[in-house]
Amino acid sequence: MKIYFATENLGKLREVEAILKKILPQCELFSVHDLTPKEKENYIAEEIGVTYAQNALIKAQSLAHALSMPATSFIHPWILDDAKTASMPATSFIHPWILAEDSGFEVLSLNGEPGVYSARFAPNDKERIQKVLQLLQGKPRRARFVACVTLLENGKNPIYFFGRKEGIVAEVPRGKDGFGYDPIFIPEGASKTWGEVTKEEKNVDSHRSRAFRLAAEYILSSMSQHSL
Repeated sequence: MKIYFATENLGKLREVEAILKKILPQCELFSVHDLTPKEKENYIAEEIGVTYAQNALIKAQSLAHALSMPATSFIHPWILDDAKTASMPATSFIHPWILAEDSGFEVLSLNGEPGVYSARFAPNDKERIQKVLQLLQGKPRRARFVACVTLLENGKNPIYFFGRKEGIVAEVPRGKDGFGYDPIFIPEGASKTWGEVTKEEKNVDSHRSRAFRLAAEYILSSMSQHSL
């Protein structure tokens, strides 16, 4: 089973692959890096949306557009198996699943900022963190990470899966692991920031892992229904 993930971030690709493989061990995960030069030219994903869902859909549709080619290039193994039965003609081909994701860091006392603009809040991670800490002086420190995953399935309407992780903003950045706002985020019930834990520890129950697990469970359920 082929799954295409609309990302150019190899770190995020490895993170998502580890999450999906636990539920879909047979899946093959591809990204923008696996596209041909011509396909890459057609992948234009400007994140101009004002919500996570809009940005995720922009990326998913752009990847779908880049992959427009003969359907015979993309056949689910489980469809081939089913094609042996009278109810599933051998000419029935299905395009790969397409996944895209957008996420952000929301601070409640900053009216949800930086939110959908998390990656554009300042020029780099260090400056983004410092900006949040400066704006947060003297204010409550409740915060959350939010992830929205969009799934495109064989021309059907997009399906959205959300994952959220509640916590607080640390007084100062702590830890050298993770990326983005991880060094200042302390998950609810924990004492360490995401910058102080391993990637594996973070992925056990992160906002992104929650959203992608829901997507993987949907794909598994859909595959099971087709195999009946």
